[in-house]
Amino acid sequence: MFEDNNFNYEWNENLTESEWDKFLSQLNGHPLQSAKWGNSRHLANKINDYRWAAFKNNAPVFIARFEERRVFKFFKIAWVPKGPIVADDENESVLYKQFLNRLKNQGYFLCAVNPWKQVEIIDDKYSAFYTIWIDLTLKKDKLWEGLHKQCRNDIKRAKKNGVLVEKSKSIEDLNKFYKMCELISKYKGFSLRSSKQLMLNLFTNNDEYVESTLFLAKHDSNICGGAFILRCGKNIHYFWGAVNRQYSHLCIGELLQWEIVEWASSCGLTKYDLEGLSSNQNGGVDKFKKKFGGTVIAYSNIQIYSLYMGRKFISWLIKKYLSFQHKNN
Repeated sequence: MFEDNNFNYEWNENLTESEWDKFLSQLNGHPLQSAKWGNSRHLANKINDYRWAAFKNNAPVFIARFEERRVFKFFKIAWVPKGPIVADDENESVLYKQFLNRLKNQGYFLCAVNPWKQVEIIDDKYSAFYTIWIDLTLKKDKLWEGLHKQCRNDIKRAKKNGVLVEKSKSIEDLNKFYKMCELISKYKGFSLRSSKQLMLNLFTNNDEYVESTLFLAKHDSNICGGAFILRCGKNIHYFWGAVNRQYSHLCIGELLQWEIVEWASSCGLTKYDLEGLSSNQNGGVDKFKKKFGGTVIAYSNIQIYSLYMGRKFISWLIKKYLSFQHKNN
């Protein structure tokens, strides 16, 4: 079904972690596609993952880190979070076919992908995921002008009230930040989608291609908020954040995000992904993220490929299972 002998790509399944993350950063990929993330997930959750890349003229043109999931204990699913990344757009369909054929030969039943790639915004808001990208190549004064007026005032107020933002490499600080995230998630009734071990693994294993940074806001030496940022190449991503409700009147979140933008801009980074909006884009978190003047971006919903077309009913059951898992993990 997926065979194509007219194109010759060299596939490699044995790139080192450093080689993989170097190629990923060069291709402007997402941190969820990094070896760093895969290793951290394996250590924290025992999830096995694999990294496959296709080369053309010794350059990577298709890379996919996928996690092996089991459904009903028998069916192997290949889950490709925020990937794959395709550099040879002209032959994208061919590369997908070869990738899917290789998965089929390895005994996989379905493949689910979720490319981190901008698509045209369409009327059906439920057919895509949405996020906000901030263009860090703009000059600082333009970034400041892009903030909503009230956001600028809140940032000034936070500074006037003595709130300071700093980066931390302390594991003790990370533990306090994680505890704060836990409390907020329980109070607001949402899933944190992390564990202390996962956050610790990401925090302590940095390299030049993919690294994490913990920003903390303090008032009178007390930690009152924080943000966990992952950088992949020239892009940064907002993964977790929390503000102690006792200090919410100090506009902690606004100052934190502005300090992150300033830091990233000064480092020569190019894009800040605030990582997600709700489908209606009208919730409290959505309104908060829109304060910072970025652009609303759409990217594809989860796409599922059945590798065995003759088993439609089982495929349907597994798709339902995957949809449920994505909403609850």
